Amino acid sequence: MCPPFQSSERHVVRGCLLRPVLLRSGITWLIVVAALFPTQCLIAQEPAPVVIAEPTVEPAVERVELTGSFTARRAADLSPRLAGLVESIHFEAGDAVEAGQLLVQFDDRLAALELAQAEADVKRARSAYDEAVRLRDEGLRLAEDRFLPDTEIRARASGAEVARAELDVAEAARDTSAARVSFHRVVAPFNGVIARRLTEAGEWVSTGTALAELVAIEDLWLELQAPQRLWPQLPRSAGIEVTVDAIPDRRFDAELAARVPVSDPNARTFLVRLILTDADSDITPGMSARATIRLQTAADVLLVPRDALIRYPDGTITLFVVDRTVSPPVVRQREVTLGRVDGDRAVITSGLEPDLPVVIRGNELLVDGQSVRIVDGER
Repeated sequence: MCPPFQSSERHVVRGCLLRPVLLRSGITWLIVVAALFPTQCLIAQEPAPVVIAEPTVEPAVERVELTGSFTARRAADLSPRLAGLVESIHFEAGDAVEAGQLLVQFDDRLAALELAQAEADVKRARSAYDEAVRLRDEGLRLAEDRFLPDTEIRARASGAEVARAELDVAEAARDTSAARVSFHRVVAPFNGVIARRLTEAGEWVSTGTALAELVAIEDLWLELQAPQRLWPQLPRSAGIEVTVDAIPDRRFDAELAARVPVSDPNARTFLVRLILTDADSDITPGMSARATIRLQTAADVLLVPRDALIRYPDGTITLFVVDRTVSPPVVRQREVTLGRVDGDRAVITSGLEPDLPVVIRGNELLVDGQSVRIVDGER
């Protein structure tokens, strides 16, 4: 019986070759069964050109797919440090802002008056201190000629110290008033985008009331829930590829940023955070994504290019190996068991020895025992 054969018309029958023949007298197709003529199964012809590849033995790589969402590493609900009346708002939802940019101005007239009073107190205290220092220094000069008693000299020195302390108190009060004035301004703590506007001019707001939500959209990470069995394997990942559902035609490389060592006792999962190494400005917080993580294991597997595989309708998978012990080389068809497909390579679990080259180009029309000519590159 003839070996399996796959023709250029993709007609494959397990056991023999069926080749369509067009009669001159009409358009009727006749099927000539090669099994009736065993000597015709291998048609004499020149060796077929083929491209071969050597199987490789490498550590097994497990592909794990997880789903999650992008979140901002920095996000804040902005609120005032003091209660007050909103005087003006300098942003709208969706605006990009920079760190230090004014967002909300509160009515600060009373605070400004307090600051002016504190500055006047500083001037008065400084004048008093300068006068106390002058009297102290004058007393020290007079003491050299014994024109002043020691008690007076010590009193003047003490008066200078008290004046210095009063000046320090006045300066601290001025600085407190200045800080209170600055607290009437709400500024952006970092670069980002206003996600929500939560107040209007004329509203009285208390300390801790949210005025706006600020999100740093240029600093995102992808949060995933991973099964607990992956905890020891993740640091040894051989690569992480991310597909964003909103941008399905692109693939992004990612790196492991953190594993949060607190698992969900109900789902038996833990939090994984990834950072894209080539992030795109079109990716925003809240977008969903799928991460494919390639994990290396301790076991070795046999890998061949996917192009070497020939699949049949009944689920059988074969490939052609090259026997170079004869001249010209011939191919032998092997039925193999497929483990999994890893990119453009497939894992073979049985049916193939690692030292036998496989045909990856020109195998569409080959038959078992056919002579071949090994060439380089694409046919």
